[in-house]
Amino acid sequence: MEQEATTPRALWLLVVAAPAIVAVEQQANYVLVRQACSMQRNVALYAVVVIAIVLTIVTALIGGSIWRRTGTDWPTEAGDLANRIRFISVLGILSSAMSFLVIVAQGIATVHFDPCQL
Repeated sequence: MEQEATTPRALWLLVVAAPAIVAVEQQANYVLVRQACSMQRNVALYAVVVIAIVLTIVTALIGGSIWRRTGTDWPTEAGDLANRIRFISVLGILSSAMSFLVIVAQGIATVHFDPCQL
């Protein structure tokens, strides 16, 4: 019986991690905005944005590291395991890049607007 090589399931976390960071960042800012308004301090909101940016960058760096380890060729239509890993790592890098842009856009709004403007 021949066993087909499949992509490690843990790699898929790379694709989902950055959007999950965006969701947690949005939820944390939503919870903290009333407290920031009542205390007139935005430090907690800024901290959430900075932490989310750092975590998203780390996720992209992990994807880049995996991509470099399996070869820096662009993924093709071949069905081998290394090509699958390259595809998922590139997908994770692109997911992190898009999530990074969303977090930066929300960070700009956090810096520009007062938390009491509802």
